[in-house]
Amino acid sequence: MSPQNKLRWLPQDLYSFAAIVLLLLTLALTSWFTSQHWISQRIGTQLEDLHQQAALLAAAATRDLQQSRHQLKSIARTLASLSSTRAFVAAPGNSTRASLQADLERFDSGFGLDGIWLLGPDRQPLLPTPAGPPPAEVSLALEQDPGLRHFILEPERRQATFYYATPVGAGKREATLLLRSAVGGPARQAYRVSLLVTDSQGLISLADDAGWLQHVLRLPGAGTTPAEREHPRLPLVLSPLLPKVLLLGDERTPVLLVSHAPEEGGYQVHAMADAGAAYRLALEQDRLATLITLGATGSLWGGLLTVLTLKRNRRHRLVMGRANNELVRLNRQLKQLATTDPLTDCPNRRAAEARLQYELANLQRYNHPFCIVMLDIDHFKHINDQHGHDTGDEVLRHFARLSRKTIRDTDILARIGGEEFLLILPKTDHQQGMHLAQRLLDTVAATPLYLADKTIGFTFSGGLTEARKSDGTNQLLVRADRALYRAKDNGRCRICSENLVLDHSVAVG
Repeated sequence: MSPQNKLRWLPQDLYSFAAIVLLLLTLALTSWFTSQHWISQRIGTQLEDLHQQAALLAAAATRDLQQSRHQLKSIARTLASLSSTRAFVAAPGNSTRASLQADLERFDSGFGLDGIWLLGPDRQPLLPTPAGPPPAEVSLALEQDPGLRHFILEPERRQATFYYATPVGAGKREATLLLRSAVGGPARQAYRVSLLVTDSQGLISLADDAGWLQHVLRLPGAGTTPAEREHPRLPLVLSPLLPKVLLLGDERTPVLLVSHAPEEGGYQVHAMADAGAAYRLALEQDRLATLITLGATGSLWGGLLTVLTLKRNRRHRLVMGRANNELVRLNRQLKQLATTDPLTDCPNRRAAEARLQYELANLQRYNHPFCIVMLDIDHFKHINDQHGHDTGDEVLRHFARLSRKTIRDTDILARIGGEEFLLILPKTDHQQGMHLAQRLLDTVAATPLYLADKTIGFTFSGGLTEARKSDGTNQLLVRADRALYRAKDNGRCRICSENLVLDHSVAVG
């Protein structure tokens, strides 16, 4: 082959050669800027997804804390309205003291409170309490604000706590009822997101990572808080690459911080999402753009690396898709475990309270009446002592199966204690509720449990109440519980309500 034939693929003049070089340069620059824009958009999309997930989790955790605070408020108002509380404040004495202490002990154990104080005008306890006097910080805050709603971290107990105070009585006989409730963790687990809660001074009081407790959360550039002079600051610095990303700790872990403040104030919920994937992509942005540019301009190795990158991304998407499907399945299982009693397959107390809130909303909005019946198996301790706990468990399962066959499909039977159940009767007035409860009482009394070597007959007592529009969940449960105690005091094996008692006499085998 002659030298002339070897050079035939080259441009034959200077203008053609310059045109080809210009075309290749234009293609390279276009590929470069296009790839830079595409990678920047991908980083922005990842950060936006993380921000949305963190914001949803922070809002959900805030609702959980608000619900705990509202429940403590309802308990405090119910205690303040008890006749025993008002009677003791009006006329302190041994008789009124004994009645009030009995009510306080029942509320303390029944609702898992961490302390109940009845304070006089001088903020001194009127009744002895196992919890000891309230902390000095709370007493000082109570003097400044009698209607105290306080959220603090108590260092000696390493426990975040809600305090709620409400007045009782008036004039010279005025007193203050102070309740304390320990606050659990944020209880919201998610992929690559950690939750923490700070008090009004920015001190971390609740956190998924226990090492963050008693640190001050302060963003770079924010002012110094009084708590920062006594406690270390959580190490956060601004990222030099991405303005929305912060670097945490000595490892410089990239995180995205989203804060959510409730309307009543006193604390803030923060979600800290792991932004490592987006940060690494920003670090490699120029290198990835170079690879894409080489592939677009016809480089063999650049094209190969581009194909391998696409395949790797496809595998990553498939892995993430499977991981997300598995996460959905596990979340469903966790929800089932969190709302179902494993022994009887009945809804548990948490599910029952959620259903009560739903029915109360229907009553307030659509005037749909409903009743609840608090059920307690009679002499269940005697069954356990005489026949053993395994037989007691069989009695509970038998009662649950028999009740589900007897009640309507729309009714809800939930197990809320050891041998205590709650029956929710939607769209049912007082008279209908008494009829349905009596039918269940007759069925259970007439259907003993047949085992291989013995027959166990048993009955139950019930307390029925019809919901009112002004009711809250706790008020409704307290009324039903009082009616249940009336049924037990009147001889058991019967249904009692606020106005009526139905008896059912049957021999118990």
